Amino acid sequence: MIKNLIHNYIILGTNGSANNQLTNPRGVTRDDSTGILFVADTDNHRIMKYEVGSLNGILVAGGQGPGANMTQLYSPRGICYDSFSNSLFITNYGANNIIRWKLGDTQWTLIAGSINGVTGSTSTTLRFPTDFMFDILGNMYVADSHNHRIQFFLPNQFNGTTILGITGISGSNNSLLNFPFSIVFDSQLNMYVADVDNHRVQKFIRY
Repeated sequence: MIKNLIHNYIILGTNGSANNQLTNPRGVTRDDSTGILFVADTDNHRIMKYEVGSLNGILVAGGQGPGANMTQLYSPRGICYDSFSNSLFITNYGANNIIRWKLGDTQWTLIAGSINGVTGSTSTTLRFPTDFMFDILGNMYVADSHNHRIQFFLPNQFNGTTILGITGISGSNNSLLNFPFSIVFDSQLNMYVADVDNHRVQKFIRY
């Protein structure tokens, strides 16, 4: 199985913007019911869809150059497919927001951060977010990398709360982060954070 995956999806390895090429992809998600893969093609500022066994992708979001316009993406990174809404949730890194792009639509809707790409460190803004996760209640947690914090958002709320780290302060003690880039939960909803510039993974117990 692993050999088949390597043959089918990795062997090309040449960067570009054709339908069978990617440039620095940094996120992937899967539709479990169909096996379709969605890839955040970061430096092409687009999301590509790959049918099972195909090396040629189909553009489903972005692909109009980098920008903060609602029809564009800007260095997308983290990505998650939601089968209930037939949508992709995307960390729109260069536009400083988290967005939802319903498949078949021509533009995104804002979930968190700035609608016009403005960076910031307030409760309603983000600074180069890299990853996000949802819990079973629909709450969202965002790795707000350049603010050195993890932000918590209730469903349908744009006002976030800092639950890990201190906004704008990097450090290496147990209460600080230094460019958090990736987050994941275990079955008890404890959170693991890839704390990049501290060269460590931090575990935070759910209370």
